[in-house]
Amino acid sequence: MRYVAESCEKGDVVIFGRPSGEKTLGKVVRINAATYTIEALEERGTKRAHATGGKWRVAKSLVRKYEFPKKLVRLPLTAPEPKRTDKAILYDLQSVESRLSPENLFMDGERSRTAARREERKLVAVRRKLIAELGREPSLEELYG
Repeated sequence: MRYVAESCEKGDVVIFGRPSGEKTLGKVVRINAATYTIEALEERGTKRAHATGGKWRVAKSLVRKYEFPKKLVRLPLTAPEPKRTDKAILYDLQSVESRLSPENLFMDGERSRTAARREERKLVAVRRKLIAELGREPSLEELYG
């Protein structure tokens, strides 16, 4: 049997796959006489996806060392959203507060306790984000005027 000269060492980051097929990024875990055992660093497969971290035994001829880019290209950042006014944030907070009332959470007895608690956790998280966006805890007078 003919073997390809060793070009990778244990721990090297490589690309593996057939020349006309899917290429996958991986890390060499073990070196055998004719193959490398490679741990996939990304998902592999089109029909049946194989998760990251799976081990693959790959012929040495199908493995190439991965060349890290010399200079990372930064993508332009998206323009930040304009800051909302306090009035708009307070309006959203008022809406969340009203949805947190027991009548709305339990839908007058039509929603199960588990579903109501799940909805409550979501609304409390939204409320927390809105308060962080506002930068302070609003008073009841501000909310309900």
